[in-house]
This record gives sequence, C-alpha cells and structure tokens, in this order.
Amino acid sequence: MAQYDFDLRDYWRIIRKRRALVVLAVILTGVASYLFALFGQPPPRYEASASVKIERVNNLGSMLLGMLTWGSGDNIATQAAIIKSFPVLVDSAKRLGWLPSHLTEEQVRENGDYLAVVERLKFMVEAEREGQTNIINITAASEDPAQAAAVANTVAEAYRAFNIMERNRQTLETRRFIEEQLEGTLASLKRAEEALRQYKENNEMVALDAEASANLASLSRLEAEYEKVRSRKNIKARELEKLKKGEGLSENLTEAFYAEDPQTLLRELTGKLSALTARRRTLLLDYTPAHPEVLDLSGQIEGVVNEVEQELASQISYLEMREQDLAEEIRRFKQENEKLPEKAMELARLEREVELNRILYEELKKKHQETLIQESGRVEEVTIVRPAMASMLPVNLPSKGAAAATGMVIGLIIGILAAFVAETLDTSIGTIEDVESVLEVPVLGVVPSSGSSDQARRGKKMRREDIKSRLVAHFDPTSVAAESYRTLCTNLQYVAGQISGNVFLVTSTGIQEGKTFNVVNLALSMAQTGKKTLLVEADLRRPGVYRMFGISREPGLTDHILGNREWRDARNSITDIMLGDFDPDDILKVPGLDNLHVLTAGVMTPHPTEVLRSPRFGAFVEEAGKEYDYVFIDAPPVLPVADAAVISSHVDGIIIVYEVGKVARGLLKRAKLTLDHVQGKVVGVILNNVKPEISPDFQGYHYLYYSSGRGGEDRGKRFG
Repeated sequence: MAQYDFDLRDYWRIIRKRRALVVLAVILTGVASYLFALFGQPPPRYEASASVKIERVNNLGSMLLGMLTWGSGDNIATQAAIIKSFPVLVDSAKRLGWLPSHLTEEQVRENGDYLAVVERLKFMVEAEREGQTNIINITAASEDPAQAAAVANTVAEAYRAFNIMERNRQTLETRRFIEEQLEGTLASLKRAEEALRQYKENNEMVALDAEASANLASLSRLEAEYEKVRSRKNIKARELEKLKKGEGLSENLTEAFYAEDPQTLLRELTGKLSALTARRRTLLLDYTPAHPEVLDLSGQIEGVVNEVEQELASQISYLEMREQDLAEEIRRFKQENEKLPEKAMELARLEREVELNRILYEELKKKHQETLIQESGRVEEVTIVRPAMASMLPVNLPSKGAAAATGMVIGLIIGILAAFVAETLDTSIGTIEDVESVLEVPVLGVVPSSGSSDQARRGKKMRREDIKSRLVAHFDPTSVAAESYRTLCTNLQYVAGQISGNVFLVTSTGIQEGKTFNVVNLALSMAQTGKKTLLVEADLRRPGVYRMFGISREPGLTDHILGNREWRDARNSITDIMLGDFDPDDILKVPGLDNLHVLTAGVMTPHPTEVLRSPRFGAFVEEAGKEYDYVFIDAPPVLPVADAAVISSHVDGIIIVYEVGKVARGLLKRAKLTLDHVQGKVVGVILNNVKPEISPDFQGYHYLYYSSGRGGEDRGKRFG
C-alpha cells in the first residue's frame, strides 16, 4: 500500500478494484443465509394471550370491615408479578393435570420433579401490562398451539381464583371461626339445660318466688356480662403483649373481635392489617424482604401495628373499669341472695348458666348471619376480558427473504473488509504515487485501458481490424489513449532536453505488460509532432512490431549486425507501410506517418544477446541517434533475459512500461536495480492499462471535454 493519506476517492478506488471479491462475498453470504433460514428453521413456537382486567372494588363486606380492598402499594405491576407467583403456578399446574390435585404447596417445594413442572410452567408464561390500562396480558408459549391457549386460560382462571381468595380471606376465616364457636356454644347450652332439668326433677323444684327470680336473673345477666368483658380484656391484653414483644398479631385476633360493633376503629385497623399482611405474604413468594415493594408494605404494616397498640391499650383500660363495676354489682347481688336456701342457690346457678349460654348462642347466630351476607357479596377484582385462542401461525418462523437480505448486508461488509485486507496484502503497485515512490523516477505518461495489448506476438498474421485497434495514435487520434501518448511525447521531450539525448529504450519488468503497444504508439505520436523518428525492433526473441504495421520482418536489425544489409536499406518507410496491409486512405488519414521509419527485427538468430553485444549494434545506435530526432528501441523484458541490460549501455534513457497491478513491487524494483547495475539510466515510467478504479485522478472525460470542435464536445457529453 502507498504511504500517503487516503481520501474517499482512494477507498472507492479500492472497492472498485476489488469489486469481484465484494460481489462474491455478498452472493455467498446471501445464499448461505437463505439456505440456513430454509433448512435450519427452529421448531415452531406458538403463542396465545388471555387478558384480565383488574378493578378497584368496594362492596358491603369491605364497608362492614371498614377497609378498602385496594392499597396504594397494590398496583398493576405487582399483580403482574403475582400472576407468576408460586401459588398461582401450582394451582395452574393442578388444573392442567400436570400435578396431582391433592398436593400442598409444601409438598411441591420438597419434590424436585414437581418443582421442575412449576419451573417449566413459569418459563412458558409471561404477564405484561397493556399500555397504561389496568389490563394484564397473560401470554403462554408452546410448540403446541392448543397447549399454549390452554395454559394461558388456565393461568388466568387460577389467578382469578387466587385473587378472590386473598380479597375475601378475612370473611371466610371469620365465618369458619363463628361456626366453630356456634358448635361449641350449642353443646354447652344443651349440657346446661340438661343439668337444670335433672336438678329440678331430683329435687322436685319448679320455680322460685318472684323476688328471688328477679335477683337471680339480674345476677345471671351481670355474671354473663362480666365473663364476656373479662374474656375480651384478656384476649386484648395477650395480643398487646405480643405486639410489644414484636411477635405480631395471632390468626384469631381479628376473628375474636367480630363479636363487637363492626364500626369500631380496632376492627378497621385489624382488617387493614390483615390485608397488608396477606399482600406481603404474596410478594415474599417471589421477592426477598429487601425488595422495594416488600419494604414499602413492611413500613405500612408497622404503622398500622402502632395504631393497633394504642387502640388496644385504650380498650383494655375501658374494659378494666367495666370489669370492676360489674364485679362490684355481682358482689352486691350475691350478698342479697345469701338468705336463699342452698337448693334455691344451686337452681339459680344452673338457670344462670343456661341463660348465659343462650345469650352467647343467639349473639353468635346473629354474627353468623352477618358473615353469610358478607360472603354473598364477595370481592371480585379480576375479570377475564379476552380468553386465549389457539394460533395457527408460529411466532418464530424466520423470514427467508429477510435472512437473505441480512446475509447480503453482512456479506457486503465482509467483502469490503476483505477488499481492504487484499489491498493491504497486495504487493503490486496500484497508484502513480506508489510507482514514483518505489522507483524514484517520474511517471511520464498514463495510458488508459483500451483492450489492446501485445497480442501481436502470438505468431499469427494480424487482421486489419486488429492493427487499427492497436495503432490508436494513428487510427483514433481523438481518443483518450491517443491524447495520453501526445502528453507522453510532451513529457519525453522535456526529459530529452534535460539529459541532452534522444535515444530511448522501452522495456518492461515481465512479459505482456504492453511495452510493444506503447513504444509503437509513442513513436507514431512523436512522428505526428513533426519529429523524425526511428522505431527499432530489438526484441529478437518475440518480435511484434512488424505485425502491428503489417510489414515484413526481414530484412531488419539482425541483418545489419550480421553484415548482410545496411540498416538504412533495411528500414521501412511510409512507402513500405502502404505496400503492406494498409490502404493508402488509411495511411493518409492522419499526417505525420512520413516522419516515421521502422527497423524490424530481421532474420531469426539463436543467440540474440550475443548479437546485441556486437560492436556493430553500438555503432548503429550512435549513427541512428545522429540521423534522427528520436530513436525508440523496443527491447525484451528486463528480468527474463539480459537483452535489455545489454542494450541499456548504448541509449540515453530507459523507459519502463508497467501494467498497473500486474507485477509485484519487489520485481519492479529489482528490474530497475538490474538496469542501474549496468549503468542504465531510467528516466521514467509509463503506466499502462490504467482503469478508473486504479487511478481515479485519470478521468477520460477530461480530454474529451476540452478537445476542440463540436464533435469533441458532443463526445465529451456522451462520455460523461
């Protein structure tokens, strides 16, 4: 690569130069991507979505409990997380038949196979809020479309049941507690009534007098109320003590308070505390205690607990005073009843016990009816608004067209990178700056690619069309190539003036770099300038000049050196060319050919190098240099044979023809060093067969645009 700063044109030049590599990379990666998408398709994966709507609900039950079923921390994001919580997934697996229905959550946690089923279900399900709405989409993915729909619908149903259970847990637990108390109280009442009946039968007592009955009834009522107050005080005292110790409320605290007025502050606080605790328990199934939502709920719970402690202390104080008042009245009534007989006292006690159990039983029946009313108006916040439907189209079906397009884009990138890598590894010389830097001589001319080369060497007689295509300086004088040779002549005249010489050797590093093509057109262009020019064919091994002019090879240079003919007699003039393969009209088409003489190679010789070393060759060069304004000698390539090195000592300057990108820089430099070792003077380089992508500075339309005449202007427009 050249050692100079790159600009965008240089990058574009490299891409155009290596376009075959880029196109190949694009095609290969595009085809490979298409085939991969065609044959490497993953198993189809189907998705189905069920949508649930979550609403804030306040019903009769929640109003009786003095609480709301929706807290500030209970947002849609939390509900989306609860959908994938362990209880919901376990219930869903049971409903799907993936787990036995009798298993508890603890049993599932302790069994690795059961846990694997739950994890598989969790991997299949995603829950995501739909925009800013209160709708959550539950999406299930599976290789079976029917299974995906079944999973999505089942998870939605399980979540709905879980939400109903959580929102109505307090009412259900209260009903169960009251039913248990009813059963025990009814049994106590029956035992008390049976004991009273047997006592009356055994002692033949039917009733007390009116005053004694009234006193005993009052005493019974006071004792019942006293027991009730004392029981409530003891329960609240125990719970207050637990709260102060940090143990929290027991499961039966709120249930024990349902015998009181449902509008009390304590009922509201315990209901709120129960709801917050339930939500915290649900979140802890998926989050750690340090999670922000769990911490927020913990703070709310702590605040409610402080309020409960204050309310408990206030109510305990009130119950203690009430207990003292009732105890004093009971003591007074007992003193009044001491005068009653012993049997009457026993009868009064039994009747009092029956009455007490009856009062408790009736109160519990009343509360039981209230809880049934609450349960009938249960809170339902979750509604399934859109059930999942089985989809027939997989979501992971790759697009072969998109895969091919992506592959082509990747291939383009790879191809461009490969082009720059190839350019970096390329040891050939690709720009004018490269050539001048390596050889340390100027570039005299740049000849664009025209499709012509040294194919005249192939041994067959050239057709007239082939000759015309190669003699561009004569048959196509308005072409870009002809103009490049005229520029070359101008530069060469300047060099000739600098070195005070007119004999130039034209050679190349290797074969088929276009040296013969260039030396012929250079000689024609120089002759067109009015300079008397001699073109000498010194490539005795593979001569080609005589074919390009359509003249005979013999006699020529070797005939003169061997003493068979004088070189002046062997040279060919315009007359000889007209007698060759050209028509007179072709010869007279462009003036200047009469200034050109051509000395062909002559008879074949087995030792070309020895012939060129002959003193007669040196004498010929000296005589020709004096007789002509310019002498151009076509010599074999430098590296394959020694002919060019032998001739170099007899000429004033050497011009190397280099086909851009064909020969490595090391070989080109070796060719120049070879000529330097024999005291040859390389005066410049001709860059042959230059393409636009190799030399962007050389643009064909420059000459056509500035060429004179309307026709040149029109051609410039068409070319541009």
